[in-house]
Amino acid sequence: MPELRSIDKALIFDAFMEAFADYQMDASGTTEEGLLLRAAKNAVDFDASVGAYDGGKLVGFTMIGIDTVDGTPTAFDAGTGIVPSFRKQGLAKAMFDHALPGLRDRGVARFLLEVLQGNEPAIKAYTKSGFDIVRELRCRIADVAELRSLPETPHVRVEAIGAAAYREMASDADWTPSFENRFATVDAIPECVSMFGAFDGDACVGAIAYVESLHWMLPLVVRANARRRGVGRALVRHLAHRIPEGRERLAALNIDGADAGMQAFFDALGFAPLVDQYEMAREL
Repeated sequence: MPELRSIDKALIFDAFMEAFADYQMDASGTTEEGLLLRAAKNAVDFDASVGAYDGGKLVGFTMIGIDTVDGTPTAFDAGTGIVPSFRKQGLAKAMFDHALPGLRDRGVARFLLEVLQGNEPAIKAYTKSGFDIVRELRCRIADVAELRSLPETPHVRVEAIGAAAYREMASDADWTPSFENRFATVDAIPECVSMFGAFDGDACVGAIAYVESLHWMLPLVVRANARRRGVGRALVRHLAHRIPEGRERLAALNIDGADAGMQAFFDALGFAPLVDQYEMAREL
């Protein structure tokens, strides 16, 4: 069994690329800068994260983010990978078990992760580690060019807003975003997030945010009393016009599977199914 200890950040990129070379979702375009930025977005604590070492080589890892979600100190599996030659040795469970005492010492009460619904080996491994499926998450994708051609909404004005205005929209969200998409992202990597508000007169009635360097759309929220009036469409159209040339597609990730209305909204804008995930949780 490889030695387990905290992750050496300098080794993580090579281990990630080897571990995810055969992943269902293509990770070949990942850069070291992008990987570390996503780790920052997910509040990864490398001291709390676990690496499996064969000599000086990192052969397995679990990057763990820590933040407060719905008032509960929560850990998040921001990426678990094992290089092919070390799989089927129980490393995933060993790394989780190794991490738990330190997380409890930090006051963490819950552990969350996301997994592709078709990844049966991973689901089985997480189940053995005490995780249960708590909800389904839908992912959609659309052509940016088509989004730019959406009809305008004449009575809605879209303009840049600050983090405080974006966070205020959280109270109008119908469900808690996944950890990856939490509103606190605007505080974790503030210099990387662009935020836009939709205004009807002087009132901000909707908002959206985008991490350009990760090509990552954060939650779109429309106030309850302003829905079905083209506000959400105006925000998506505005965002599409600000996506740099060369970016051909935009994804809407981790839509709550129980929210038929939000799924229908993205379908109506031309977003097609990409992948489905499970959110799994374990109480600590």
